[in-house]
Amino acid sequence: MVVLNILSGNAGRVDEKKVIGNLSNEYEILRVCHIKNKADTFDICGADAVAVYGGDGTLNSVLRKVAGKDIEIFYCPSGTLNEVGKTLKKKYNKKLMLTETGVLAGNRFAYVAATGTFTSIGVKTSPELKKRFKLVAYFGDVLRCYKVAHIAAKFETDNGIFEDVYTLAMFIDSNRCFGFSFNRLFEPNDGKLHMLLIKAPKGSGLLAKIKIFFPMFRVFFMGISKAKTTKNIVFVPISTAKVSLETPQTFCFDGEAQIVEGKFLIEVAPLTCPIKLIGI
Repeated sequence: MVVLNILSGNAGRVDEKKVIGNLSNEYEILRVCHIKNKADTFDICGADAVAVYGGDGTLNSVLRKVAGKDIEIFYCPSGTLNEVGKTLKKKYNKKLMLTETGVLAGNRFAYVAATGTFTSIGVKTSPELKKRFKLVAYFGDVLRCYKVAHIAAKFETDNGIFEDVYTLAMFIDSNRCFGFSFNRLFEPNDGKLHMLLIKAPKGSGLLAKIKIFFPMFRVFFMGISKAKTTKNIVFVPISTAKVSLETPQTFCFDGEAQIVEGKFLIEVAPLTCPIKLIGI
C-alpha cells in the first residue's frame, strides 16, 4: 500500500502517477491512502510493504503500525525538515536503510523523542504554512515556543543516574534535530541513543529565558563531539534508561505529540524489516 500525506511540506513534488507506475513494476498496489487532514487514519491489513510519502511524522505513524510485523517500509522524504531522510543520506550514501529505532514507553520513534522547550514547534506549526513557506514556517513559532519548561524527572541509565528539573529532555538517534546537525557522536544502527538534558533555571521570566539560551546555543549551534556532563548540560550515549516523571509531559515523537506519564522504559529495538530510503 501507499501512504501519501498531501499535507506535508513538499508533497507537491510527488507525482502520484509516477509513484504508482514505479512501484507497480515490483508490487501489486493494494490501495493508496491520501492523508488530507490530521484526523485521517489508515490501516495496513493485507500489505507486504508500505511506501511512505510524507515527512518524519508520517513515517512515525506508519512505523508504529508495522513494528513487529514482517512488512517492508519504503520512505520517500517529502516533508519540510526531513530529518530522517537527511540523516540516512549523510550516513549511508548508497546503503540507505535503518534497522533499529528508539522506543519510549512502548512508542517507537525513528529519530527523536523529546519534551520541553521548543519541542512543540514540530507539532503545532500549521501544515498550510509549511507547504507555503517551507522551513521559514517554523521561524514564526520559535518565539512562541521559547518558554522555560520545568520537568522534574529521574533518569537511570547505563551511563549514570541523573535527577533534577530540566527544561529539555531529548532522546535522539540521529545527527540532526530542530534543523541543526549537532550530534557528531551519532552512528547509525549501533544500538545506542543519545540522551540530552538541559537543566531548568528557577522561574520562567526573561532572566530564566536568557539562562537557557546559552546551553541551547552551545548544543545546537556549536554541536557536540563527545559525551558531556556539566552543571547545565548532560549529553551521554545510552542503550536503555528507566525514567520517572513527577508530572505528565507531552513528548514529540518524530513530530507527533503524545502525553507520557509516570515511570517507563527507554530502549533501542531492532526492526523486523529495515526502513529503506527511496526518491520521489
